Amino acid sequence: FCRLVPSLLASAPRGAMSDDEMTPMGDMGMDGELDDFDDMPDDDVDYKPPAELPEGVKKETIKDAPVGNYKKPKMGDEVTVHYVGMLESDGTEFDSSRARDKPFTFQLGKGKVIKGWDLGVATMKKGELAKFTLSPDYAYGAEGSPPKIPGGATLVFEVELLSWVSKDDLFGDGGVIKAEVTEGSGWKKPKSGDEVRLSLKSLDKDGVIEERAGLEYIIGSGQLGPLSRAVDKGLSTMKKGEAAQLQCTKDYAYGDERPDGAKIDLTLEQIYETKDVSFGKDRSVMKKVVVEGEGWDTPKDSCKCTLKVEAASDGSASLPGFTAKVLEFTSGNGEVCDVLELSVREMKKGERAVISCTKASLCIEEQLGLQEISGSTVVLTIEL
Repeated sequence: FCRLVPSLLASAPRGAMSDDEMTPMGDMGMDGELDDFDDMPDDDVDYKPPAELPEGVKKETIKDAPVGNYKKPKMGDEVTVHYVGMLESDGTEFDSSRARDKPFTFQLGKGKVIKGWDLGVATMKKGELAKFTLSPDYAYGAEGSPPKIPGGATLVFEVELLSWVSKDDLFGDGGVIKAEVTEGSGWKKPKSGDEVRLSLKSLDKDGVIEERAGLEYIIGSGQLGPLSRAVDKGLSTMKKGEAAQLQCTKDYAYGDERPDGAKIDLTLEQIYETKDVSFGKDRSVMKKVVVEGEGWDTPKDSCKCTLKVEAASDGSASLPGFTAKVLEFTSGNGEVCDVLELSVREMKKGERAVISCTKASLCIEEQLGLQEISGSTVVLTIEL
């Protein structure tokens, strides 16, 4: 269904083609491959199909998508379909990906297929099978595509949407194209200043350039050097557990050192929720959630709490005298040090957190062997 481009018209006149070479992709050949178009940039704009298809595009659903498949592809996404194309006039089949046993992949909403396809496929869900009847204005027009498609022909296509890869132009200039590999969960996406845990691998045509696993990273910190801008932008569009591939030009990767750019395989493993739990909200006691807890409830005054204190350090080395221990206490009764009281009030059952305190006096706790603390910073790992 590809529209013809001048170079193809010059090199392969329609009259010179055999039936075996012809395909409803225009003059692209029976195999339906579109490798020449794979690197075309897309736009950072969600494709929103019209509520109703135009009069020249009629859709009939043959098989509904499975329950739970509610999403539809957007402009720029790389969709994969099976199809059978027929002439409405006599039912003659002129092309079929099923006959070739080879699904067809194209980029949606970019004019790489006939107009009826861009409009119709955008209304489909994964697993749906539909029949589209396209008037000439939404197919091959008055000229047709001889020898199999006469001029002014109305066409009928049975199309099954097998899958799609979500693609986004992150900066709107083709410099970083993001392709979603694995869908994330939840709704939260990190922003500048948030701390996350990620894994990444950057590659070029010669192989792996660098690889990081389980990296704790603050968005906007520049910690990843020349890759920071692309990675920061990519992370800001991702959800926890999502895996994506970023195809970067040299300007968003290693510059002239690697003029062909780079590909970044990126996984967002965790988004850390960081909260100021200090008395005066002066950031002297910061809680970072490492493992999320259950439900929404947090301890109130007079609640019985069981808290596991796993580690205590100055940020690099364990504090002298510290002994890991499970503490049982009543919240609000002053039975444990202030930093633990402050932290527990903002925790859920099962939550595991790292507490960073810049007022060591708040962390004095004999039950943990911390009768004295010489440094100014204390880092505790706790679980409620």
